[in-house]
Amino acid sequence: MASFKDVGNGKFRLFVELGYDAKGRRIRKTRTVAATGPRQAAKLLAAYEVEVNNSVHIDPERLTFTEFVDKWKENYLGTSLAASTGEVYEGILKHIIPYFESKFIKDITTFHLIQYFANEAKAGNGSLEKKYNILMSIFKYAVEWKVIAENPMLDVDKPKKLKKKTQFYNREEISLLLKEIQVLEPRHQLMIKLALVGGLRRGEVLGIAYDQVDFTKNRIHIKRSLQYTKKDGLKLKGTKTEDERTVTFPESLMKELHRYYIRQLNERMEVGNLWKGFKDITGEEVMLFVSDDFGVPYQPNAVTRFWGRFMERSGLKRIRFQDLRHSSASLILSEGVNMKVLQNRLGHRNIKTTLNIYSHITEKDDEKASDVFRDLL
Repeated sequence: MASFKDVGNGKFRLFVELGYDAKGRRIRKTRTVAATGPRQAAKLLAAYEVEVNNSVHIDPERLTFTEFVDKWKENYLGTSLAASTGEVYEGILKHIIPYFESKFIKDITTFHLIQYFANEAKAGNGSLEKKYNILMSIFKYAVEWKVIAENPMLDVDKPKKLKKKTQFYNREEISLLLKEIQVLEPRHQLMIKLALVGGLRRGEVLGIAYDQVDFTKNRIHIKRSLQYTKKDGLKLKGTKTEDERTVTFPESLMKELHRYYIRQLNERMEVGNLWKGFKDITGEEVMLFVSDDFGVPYQPNAVTRFWGRFMERSGLKRIRFQDLRHSSASLILSEGVNMKVLQNRLGHRNIKTTLNIYSHITEKDDEKASDVFRDLL
């Protein structure tokens, strides 16, 4: 909020309100200017308000946690992270800020932070690991930007992440799934089969465009992923790890996809000039496998909703759409395929990720290794 006051002799005092400090005292900036009258004073006030709000000056002695978080969001969150990750962080910050908002950032100690995580754990609140990572980043940049001298998060133990048991279908359950989906329309059948057989993420399935499909060699080059954020809407960008990969599919499945492709080409001809299509982040127009009659993709959440409805009426064991990827990996490993091959197929940047997620399979393999010596002993 901004205002001005006529102090006489052609002088006006400008006021810009900046809220209240941690002790409840009003914070405001003032400037006295010369003006011919209220109209000119109002213009000078507007310019002064912009100057104050855009000021990069940070006074560490008077900077609250909330004020610094605003700077952190502006200079880090909005520039260094993917939009989808930024939205997740924004949502989590809403649960962090109320605890620290009235404190000056220089006064927040390691003990305050330890107390915060203890209270969160006691209340049974979730996302503790993400909250830890966010606070670590906030205080890391507070040190780098010379707002505080030391990072109080360095001596805070990272909350242990409860390892969730990965859900997946075994060979028999996959056979049942493939029978159940026969009643679905071809597009939905193909979505499920491509996710299952290729071990693809949801966004990667939605990001399949025919310019990356090789029907001759039965391969699909996975280089794009469809994402949705409130800020940017639908966006066709690189995969989660930004690592492209080529995945081979059975000939029968690729023939199904080819028949669907021919059907889409015919439908595109029918709509004619009404065809909209879609472009990836480089501006290249692509024809997506999953799209409406005019070539526009569906939101990723539409797949989640479709899958949820299918799970409800199918009678199958309930798993997430993402768990089709886990089912794929589990079946491949159970057939003795090399872990390195699986890592490349799934698009994991580090093989440790593959090993950590699918340890339940490697434990069984270790039992088999032990059995080799059973008869000898």
